[in-house]
Amino acid sequence: MGKTAWIFPGQGSQAVGMGQTFLDRPETLQTIGRRLGFDLLDVMAAGSKEELQQTEVAQPAIVAHAASLALAYGETGAAPDVVIGHSVGEYAALVIAGVIDLEEASVLVRERGKLMSEVKDGTMAAVIGMTDVAEAFHVTEKISASGNLVQIANYNCPGQFVISGHVDAIKQAETELKAAGAKRVLPLDVSGAFHSAYMMPAASRFKDVLASSPFKPASIGIVSNVDADVHTDPDQLKALLAEQLYASVRFEDCVRKAIDSGVDTFIEFGPSSPLSGLIKRIDKNVTLKQVTTLEEVASLGGEVRA
Repeated sequence: MGKTAWIFPGQGSQAVGMGQTFLDRPETLQTIGRRLGFDLLDVMAAGSKEELQQTEVAQPAIVAHAASLALAYGETGAAPDVVIGHSVGEYAALVIAGVIDLEEASVLVRERGKLMSEVKDGTMAAVIGMTDVAEAFHVTEKISASGNLVQIANYNCPGQFVISGHVDAIKQAETELKAAGAKRVLPLDVSGAFHSAYMMPAASRFKDVLASSPFKPASIGIVSNVDADVHTDPDQLKALLAEQLYASVRFEDCVRKAIDSGVDTFIEFGPSSPLSGLIKRIDKNVTLKQVTTLEEVASLGGEVRA
């Protein structure tokens, strides 16, 4: 029998009504909400699409949702061999690996979201149907050299990546990438150029936030977005989480790293399951499971204790 990876999506996976599954188990989310300064459970259960799109709200909501589901599954005796998060999803992975508790993770990503949302320059776009990533990298480098920054922000799966940068550079990249073979370039509804050099000032400030957070050594290997390698050391994890703000998310490499280590089953916990579709395009032979509610936790096997 192969190994299992638990995976956690990032911003964009939030959905209206996502917190309703926790209304019968409100205590933890209510406690976290008091520390955050807003009613987290209420926003997750009844908040509008506009509220959930605010970066400083979306990030703690996504992490709290995903980690709560995974912790509930852990109560049945289940445990992963490795954990992977996509961008802010790495904080749910930290919780499951025992590095920090859910309350601390929620506070960190709330601050992370605030710092990211303060950087107003730039936008992002998804590039679909272009498999020549080397050519795409060449295009972005050439455009950036002309004065307006654009970078590959997410390497998601074969035929799909995300670019991030100055609005004009994104428009130019759309034209040139389509000429180079991209089928579609889709603007993303984001507030800034995440995972690009525009985020370096936010990363510098967030590094100071992370410095005071009580990280413990990970009990389960965490595959980092930055280098697609397995880490457990708390100081290394902090450094990588700061760098992650402006570095590319190498999700495809993270998945391949897990598969190379013997993982053949991926369980995605979160408000929705965008990563499962990406993994299917990376390797069709792996087993994929999705968990978006506590009822689905129970369906994986074992009863969730109240």
